[in-house]
Amino acid sequence: MAHMDLDDVAHTMPLRYWLHTYPSKPRVFILSDILNEPDDSESLVRLLLYTDQLDIRGLVATTSTWLRNATHPEEMHKIVSAYGKVQAKLNKHVHPDYPFPPVEDLLDKISSGPAVYGWPALSEPLSPGAELLIQRLNESTSPLYLSAWGGVNTLAQALQHMSNTLSPEESAALRKRLRVYTISDQDNTADWIRGTYPDIRYTASIHAMNMYTTGTWTGISFDYGTAVDFSIVSNPWLAENIQLGELGAMYPELAFLMEGDTPSFLYLLQNGLGDREHMDWGSWGGRYGLVNLDVDNQHYVDTIDRVIGADGKLYNTPSASIWRWRTAFQNDFASRMQWTLHDDFSAASHPPVVYINGSSGPDTRIFDEVTPNSTFVLDASETFDPDHPGDTSYLDFEWYQYWDPSATSTSDIPVYGSGGLLIEGLSGVNGSATTMPFNDSGFQNVTAGATVVRVTVTSPPSEFQSLLHLVLAVTSCVAKYPVTRYRRVVFNLVK
Repeated sequence: MAHMDLDDVAHTMPLRYWLHTYPSKPRVFILSDILNEPDDSESLVRLLLYTDQLDIRGLVATTSTWLRNATHPEEMHKIVSAYGKVQAKLNKHVHPDYPFPPVEDLLDKISSGPAVYGWPALSEPLSPGAELLIQRLNESTSPLYLSAWGGVNTLAQALQHMSNTLSPEESAALRKRLRVYTISDQDNTADWIRGTYPDIRYTASIHAMNMYTTGTWTGISFDYGTAVDFSIVSNPWLAENIQLGELGAMYPELAFLMEGDTPSFLYLLQNGLGDREHMDWGSWGGRYGLVNLDVDNQHYVDTIDRVIGADGKLYNTPSASIWRWRTAFQNDFASRMQWTLHDDFSAASHPPVVYINGSSGPDTRIFDEVTPNSTFVLDASETFDPDHPGDTSYLDFEWYQYWDPSATSTSDIPVYGSGGLLIEGLSGVNGSATTMPFNDSGFQNVTAGATVVRVTVTSPPSEFQSLLHLVLAVTSCVAKYPVTRYRRVVFNLVK
């Protein structure tokens, strides 16, 4: 986004033209064993509320170990049709040049994979869903982000067909475009895919059958006691804040966990926190690491985040890389559901537009070839609050180092001042900046209230990489549903 002039906002340009823009939308392809239990329908409702920033290329109903002999594309049609009833309202709350897609476009992308479980699909004719997947791989050289909420025999069919009908070079070129994130393994073709095609970037929690609580993705809504608020992923909260209006009415009550499949697309949301090409950097969809650094294998698996829970205790778990963001992604979801109810822009809350040194946008800013003890001044004072134009006093600013993407072992996070990023607040919204021992997302040594900071880049301890991550989180603190947006700055330190 270009440099902002608040006089333009107030006098010459409609306010919506200063909202977030998405010049590059990730191409997304969904495989879902929808109706095996309510959570796939729940995830689809949430997904549709972010289609202003995602390019949905396929919605394919599949089987899984929990739904073995049927697929249910009709459930997708029902939910997407409900989205069509609120699409006009949704477009009142986003940039006019980056609207929510017409309902017809999404309905045309619904299909079905094979209506059998697992391996037998490889002996059947190519399913419509597999044909659609191959078509989407061929239509563009840009990545195709495949989110698998159930079994993956549709993907297996497509890969086998490509291997049988294309040259090895042509098939490999198409596979190179795939970015797979599955919610554990839910049929018996997943392991075959990873073993046969190790060149596919494939993110999945690996554990014993049905031992799902060990997986990273359970951080979306599992009850971890006093570590994180469970009430905001419970049926009463969802009834009050999500099951509203024509689209919200499609959101069913929980049977087990809320939206176990949602992390597979949360990492694609353009909120400034994550980078969809770096699974190890962390995002609302969690953080994963390569299982093997020594071979050409693109399998990403669970790793840990070190998080101070709401109870003040330290947690070192894979799921913490998601549950640390729970308050943020639930408030964001609820705020967007409000958009489906109101034509009036002022009747709902909207995400702040975060600027650092005159530029905004979701992309990570990277400083290369940084020498030890270099200093950088980062200025976020131009950050824009769409709900209070020209006034940043309703925004909370928090700056912190995200140590976990730099870790090479399970070592503790270093004591502040013993290496890494030293963050000094230079000016604040309502006076001087303060230091918080930890914030709501469980980060330690947080510089709060500063719009301008000085960052000194020092060498980290030997067990940490020289790629150091700083996050700025800006939250609309007075809204009913406080909405947070981020900017990540990465310093590539020359040791």
